[in-house]
Order: sequence, then C-alpha cells, then structure tokens
Amino acid sequence: MQVEYDRFKKVYDSIDDKLVEAETKEWIRGADKVIEPSRDDIRNASRVYFTMKQLITEEKARAITINCLGGFPLDQYGYQCLGFSKLNDQGIVAACEADMDSALTMLIFGYAFGVPGFISDPVFDTSTNTVIHAHCVSATKMDGPNGPRCPYDIRNHLERYKGAALRVKYRVGQPITCAKLINLETMLISTGKIIGSPDVDRACRSKMATRVANARKMLDNWGGGVVEGGMVEHLHRVLFYGDHLQNIKNLGVLMGLKVIEEA
Repeated sequence: MQVEYDRFKKVYDSIDDKLVEAETKEWIRGADKVIEPSRDDIRNASRVYFTMKQLITEEKARAITINCLGGFPLDQYGYQCLGFSKLNDQGIVAACEADMDSALTMLIFGYAFGVPGFISDPVFDTSTNTVIHAHCVSATKMDGPNGPRCPYDIRNHLERYKGAALRVKYRVGQPITCAKLINLETMLISTGKIIGSPDVDRACRSKMATRVANARKMLDNWGGGVVEGGMVEHLHRVLFYGDHLQNIKNLGVLMGLKVIEEA
C-alpha cells in the first residue's frame, strides 16, 4: 500500500501536541547525551513517529519504508530516524530509503527469531578482518522488544547535518548475523562479532564494528554474484543480534530460498 503525500500531511497535522511533547521528553531523558539537535528537531521527529504509527495502525500493517532521501520533505516535517528506531524497538519493521529487500529481510528475521534489524552500509578493513557497518537508523532494543535498550546519544543526520538521529552503542562481544534477501529468491548471509561502536564524524551516526573471519574474502564475494541495481542494493545489509547462520540455512530449505555466504 502506497501512502500519498497529502494523506501523510493530514495525519501529521492531526497529531496531538501533548503526545509529541511527552515523546520528546522521553527521547531526551533516555539519551546519554543530546549533542547537535535542538528540541524542535526532536519534537518534529516525534511527530513524524506518531504519523507513521497511525498510518501503520490504519492499514493494519506490519512494516513501513519511506524514500527518505529521495523526495520526502525532511526539512519541512522532520527526520524519520527516531521514529524508525522506535518502531523497530516495538517489533514493527521500519526500513529507510524505500529499501524493500531489507524490509523483507527484517520481516523474515522478526517472525523467525523475534529480533529487529539494523540496516547498514559496510566499510571493510582487510588488514584487521574488521567490517564497520554504519547508518543513521538503528533499533535500540537489538535483543527484541522485551530486551534491554542499548545506550544512545541523539545526534544530527550526519550526511545532512540536520534533524535528529541516534548514535547507538552496541554490546561488545555480541555475535551478529548480516543478511539481505535478494530478488525474493536468495538470502545473502555472513556472521561476525561486535568489537565496538566507533564515534567518528564520517559515514553515518550508528556504527557497529564487527570482527569477521576473512574480510578480504568477504569483500571479494560481496553480493555473491546475484546483486544488481544501484547503491542501495549493493551497499545495504541488515545486522541482527545472534548467530542465525544455520537456522537461516534450515529456513531456506523450508522457504525455497538459496542461501549464499558472503564470507
């Protein structure tokens, strides 16, 4: 179901100011630090969250994605980053940049394992077998809706230096699975372990540094020979807490999916 701009605006304008103010206070109270964003930035992001939540409720939907960097008037209404994070914390799939493949990947892992995903772009360090996954949208309850919340700072959106987004700080030592459903027929997958959450003003705000078995082999095999399309298709992968490699192989048999290890 595609939601037209006029409908989004109508819902946005109808959101109760008291709800927005309470949500703004909750975000600020829960943060380790609020650095660049103003209170209005966080308030606008909170109103966008309630708008998305109402549209999801009206449509009885399980997931939402928005073309947030390709046409949505971010400066007029606010950034979706905080709202995406909170929806994923609640077990509702929220995917940025209209990435349907990542949204479907998140749905599969949510139904199968009860965990939210962190859509990311990778940077490879072949000298240390490290991959840093970065984006401005991440869940804070990476163990699932009933799990603990990761610490976070509220920053601006790094690529635009505007709005409000999270820098989430992940659990060091946590095994992770990196995955992406391609063309409804192939699941790309790899595993690693979190070694840190770098805080540098490059790439995007949330950064998950992971140790992998062989970063060079992963880089050489990135996409597994099946990825076509533009930047989103080639870069985006979804990170999940837990080593789900064997379970995804088993699920692939049941669903008729080809499973390709990128490492």
